Amino acid sequence: MWATLVPVIMLAMTMLQGGGEPSETAMRAAVERSLADQVRAVVDHVAETEGSVGVARIRRAGTALFEIRRFSKQSCTRTADGDHLCGFTVEVGTVAGPLERTVLGRFRSGPGGLLSMRAA
Repeated sequence: MWATLVPVIMLAMTMLQGGGEPSETAMRAAVERSLADQVRAVVDHVAETEGSVGVARIRRAGTALFEIRRFSKQSCTRTADGDHLCGFTVEVGTVAGPLERTVLGRFRSGPGGLLSMRAA
């Protein structure tokens, strides 16, 4: 009986703690969603302040378009509140040329998957 109880307890503890650190694939998707949300917020703001003419100007210039070309995960540490602080290098392709940065991000499990936030 004890032999079957130990794995059940370990599984329950893992589920309560949120499991291990996020995968590179999950981090990349979270960063991409976060960037897309930020771009959408800027376009929405331009729509409110400048109307459809401003949005059309953004679309013509292609400045709202981006592509994550490369993403590599570095080390992660778990915070006291269960989030993960992870370093990563990302190359984002834009109409103005590629941007490459190495940054520290905060990742948290959410109802729709992993969430990416700027580290404080």
